Amino acid sequence: MASLSFRRRRALLIAALASGLSWRARAQRPVTPTPDRASGAARGAAGDLPTRSRYVGMNLTGIAYWTSEFPFADLTKNSSGWEAWRNGSTKDAGRLATTPEGYPSGLEPGQTAALAVAWNYTGYPLGAYVIRWDGEGELKFPLTEGRVTSRSPGRIVLEMTKNEGPMFVSIESTRPENPVRNVRFLWPGTEPTHAAQPFNPVFLERIAPFSTLRFMDWGRTNHSPVVRWSDRPTLAQVTWAEGVGVPLEAMVSLANTLLANPWFCVPHAADDDYVRSMAALLKAQLDPRLVATIEYSNEVWNGGFKQARYAVEQAQRAGLPVPSGFGSIWYAERTLRIAEIFEQAYGAGDSRRWRTVVCAQAAWTKFAEDALGWKNVAKKVRALAIAPYFDAGINEGLTADAVLALSPEQLLERMRSSIHGQVRERIAANAKLAAKHGLQLEAYEAGTHDTTFSFPADKQDAVSARLSQAHRSAAMRAVYRDYLETWIANGGELLNHYADISGGGKWGFWGVLDRVTQDPATAPKYLGLLDAIAAHPLAPR
Repeated sequence: MASLSFRRRRALLIAALASGLSWRARAQRPVTPTPDRASGAARGAAGDLPTRSRYVGMNLTGIAYWTSEFPFADLTKNSSGWEAWRNGSTKDAGRLATTPEGYPSGLEPGQTAALAVAWNYTGYPLGAYVIRWDGEGELKFPLTEGRVTSRSPGRIVLEMTKNEGPMFVSIESTRPENPVRNVRFLWPGTEPTHAAQPFNPVFLERIAPFSTLRFMDWGRTNHSPVVRWSDRPTLAQVTWAEGVGVPLEAMVSLANTLLANPWFCVPHAADDDYVRSMAALLKAQLDPRLVATIEYSNEVWNGGFKQARYAVEQAQRAGLPVPSGFGSIWYAERTLRIAEIFEQAYGAGDSRRWRTVVCAQAAWTKFAEDALGWKNVAKKVRALAIAPYFDAGINEGLTADAVLALSPEQLLERMRSSIHGQVRERIAANAKLAAKHGLQLEAYEAGTHDTTFSFPADKQDAVSARLSQAHRSAAMRAVYRDYLETWIANGGELLNHYADISGGGKWGFWGVLDRVTQDPATAPKYLGLLDAIAAHPLAPR
């Protein structure tokens, strides 16, 4: 949600670090996809899985070098990608010649290539990081307060005794006939296992309790430029934090590893061949015990996203209705076409391995009504999904000083009022609409929706700090339990929280954990979700 682009933000941080500044972040219609197939009785690569609930799923935070999720054993997969440097800066560095995968194929005189894998506020652990690579060349670690304890051809051990600064790796020289490539910057302790288990074991442990994983942000669904299957990211690319996101194959691998049902988003402009190839890959690679949810794009009702404007344009071009100025009918048509392609790819015998959904706004049911009422859409999808967020109501006419006058306890009470007032009404209204069409009500996203970026710039930090006190209060655990019980009592089924791991600030307090290394016992939102899972467990197989 930040206003600066990834590259611009990185350039500013690099410039500041180089100047010596210290930065601180700042078919059938079954029930909810059967995650009991991935219950505590199941066993995945991560070991025995904890108890799960059909009611509690999770959205995964988008991949970036400056986030605190660290899902991969190889940190280069969430890195900045290689950039040209000269004299320790990107200024006047020239153009970096790269391979199709993004590795430097050669360096100009005086030029180096640098890659950021983490920043000081991301909570990366101390310890020994192993860096492996193929090819011939010299690697160093600029702007990184670590100590090289071992060096041999193609392997370096970097001991990090502080996590108060960023971590970088640079290619100082590379032999064009055998260039440095396949660089792996490995999370402590994962060198022996990373080839067979590419996911960070701490990350796996944190997300194991959730029965469904939604990959909307991993796929960079919003504003996606993907049209053709050849546009998609590949496993061989240096990083999945730039470009068009994480490869579908990696998402499938994570779902298989944890035996968690995956929820995928089809890029809004993806053509039919893309959808056919996607269906074929899922049929071939996804564990047959799992159910894949297929969603057309994300929030096509939301005019702030390119996909919403695209849907209106496509509807107008096709001569379809545009009720209330929204692309709900194009959304319905595309959902039908995606369902048709999946039916053809899977066949009748595997119809329970996938499902489609209609996702709409919680506060305004017209988009859902129009989409579900178009042709036979309601007979082709399995659920209506909404985003029933709750908040403390601080953006409803309150001044910054008025917010600062509220105690954390008062902010939590305002959240409870949101849950039992407007949010409960929206859940009930959408549950009624879903039942009218014989569908379940689900949540593609859910959780807290408090932001402070709209307040005066000189007040944002103070208001964010006050919100942080409430969000990190031990009492938030009970608020989350209350939220889930309200959802269930008013007709909700699967609820995918947004999101798993991210720190809070003016753009929101989305994560149930601030960082992957956080002790879950200090994370009240996470504990509240675990309480809901324990209260509504799946029966072992």
